[in-house]
Amino acid sequence: MENKEHAQPVTIRPDRAGHLLNGVMESFKLNEIVTWLQNETEYRSKGHNALTLVKNYPEHDPSWEGNKPNPTSTDKGPGLRAVVVCVQKGQGLPQHNAPGRFTLTMLQGRIRFILEPQGQNVSTELAQGELLVLEEPLPHEVQALEDSAFLLTIAFR
Repeated sequence: MENKEHAQPVTIRPDRAGHLLNGVMESFKLNEIVTWLQNETEYRSKGHNALTLVKNYPEHDPSWEGNKPNPTSTDKGPGLRAVVVCVQKGQGLPQHNAPGRFTLTMLQGRIRFILEPQGQNVSTELAQGELLVLEEPLPHEVQALEDSAFLLTIAFR
């Protein structure tokens, strides 16, 4: 049986704040967010688009300025960022470093993830339902082999 709900386009911006449950957790409708991002002008013109869902640093702690903690700070613990990223087939994200360790969970499509440790070129392909874990913020790039979407979850120490 076909689900007709998915056929309707998302015309309003998804709820960036998610749905707060019991004051300590949020839920997000990732399929709606992906649809919305892929229908935005930025995705069509630049070949990629992203939406930060969670940008959680220790509250009111100025030591987290620029994604880098101050080791002398009395911070309240690690931070977390969750970002949905969409990339068109044939497009990519040029080489960059993430500000912390991360997981990349494929929501749709297929990408090539290229890592550059010590100047070596190491790559892997990821498809829907697959997970990549990067334990260090090393230089890397992403190439979309199909229209793709993934959830990037970054942990800050």
